[in-house]
Amino acid sequence: MEEQRQERKLGPPSIIKKISDIEWELPPTFKAGMHVPARIFASKKLLDNMDEGVFNQISNVASLPGIV
Repeated sequence: MEEQRQERKLGPPSIIKKISDIEWELPPTFKAGMHVPARIFASKKLLDNMDEGVFNQISNVASLPGIV
């Protein structure tokens, strides 16, 4: 049985904001329901190699009840 792999887009969304050389922020406007901005700590090289699932997951955390 041949395994099918789904291609995922690499790199951050265009809306990401650079805070410092290793700190990046997704604003709450990235995804409906986000209560707070989402912060990622990573080098530019690492950030560029993250797939869309990373940004989806961190935006899910920023959407959890009780996150303020």
